[in-house]
Amino acid sequence: MLELDSRTEVITFDCYGTLVQWHDAVRRAAASILERHLTVKASKESIASFAARLREIAMEHQQQSPFLEYETVLGASLNQALRETGHDATAADLETLLATLRRIEPHPDVPEALARLRQHYRIAVISNTSDELIADTITAIGTPIDFVITAQQARAYKPDHALFRHAYATMGVTKEETIHVAMGQFSDLKVCQELGIRCVWIDRESEPLNPAWKPDAVLKDLSGLPQLLMPS
Repeated sequence: MLELDSRTEVITFDCYGTLVQWHDAVRRAAASILERHLTVKASKESIASFAARLREIAMEHQQQSPFLEYETVLGASLNQALRETGHDATAADLETLLATLRRIEPHPDVPEALARLRQHYRIAVISNTSDELIADTITAIGTPIDFVITAQQARAYKPDHALFRHAYATMGVTKEETIHVAMGQFSDLKVCQELGIRCVWIDRESEPLNPAWKPDAVLKDLSGLPQLLMPS
């Protein structure tokens, strides 16, 4: 059960998937890349499978040491995912992926929800990305974001606690003064459980919830978030 109190100053958000249409963007890039290599049009199933594998490999690379810049992670992940389909990645493939991910449109429910929340809270993004790659996506959201904290800045990817600790130090708040809102379970709910951070899970994909990472509240999208978090 989510408990609000007067200490809450900042609502932090995961960006990709939670605020913007990340999964659609990755599938679009996957379709373009696959069809560059195939002699026939890629099926919806093969596109979805390739996109899912690309995300999975990228998360694996993010957990490795030493830290790799996000664009490097994407390049290595694309190379591996394409090799698994029997193809070699080209420079054009990587540019297709990066171009698609440089500007991702927000979910329709996001701008209004953030605008309402900004009447009472500061808004922050904590994202597994680079400053350059996320910049146009933040602009596309349309609502001003007070803090944009990236893995590049912290030299750590979620669920590494270091990224959240860097975010709190940058914002000048404690975890008790924040509520985190996210779609990712392994990347976000896990660290919230481990650090005792209040969190709201945005279940856009109707996923089964890992019972070890139970959030304080669950919503299908952000439309109900202002009512949940706004002081009465």
